[in-house]
Amino acid sequence: VPSIGLAVCGDALYNDVHLHLGESNAEGRNEWIAALDTIESLKSVAAIAGHKRPGAPDTPDNIEATRKYIRDFDRIVSQTKTALELYNEMLAIYPERVNPAVLWYSAQAVKR
Repeated sequence: VPSIGLAVCGDALYNDVHLHLGESNAEGRNEWIAALDTIESLKSVAAIAGHKRPGAPDTPDNIEATRKYIRDFDRIVSQTKTALELYNEMLAIYPERVNPAVLWYSAQAVKR
């Protein structure tokens, strides 16, 4: 809603929740980052995530946080051999994010 500086981002944006990356490959994750770049170009004052920690602020900072998470995930995928290693490395970086079960699912899916 450009007239009020609001971006309603749906599943493209996460707010302090582990991302569901288990159904995407590296190309899909790059496309996700491109979508985040497009959202960021709107220069909204608020960005509503499709998945968020209850009570977390709906700031545009979540765009970069989501993009960073995807990049960290891709980097760690290439540095680990097992789902457990990937899961533990991501948890070490993002220990406070909500729903670590989805991180475990994602790690298992990409390390099959």
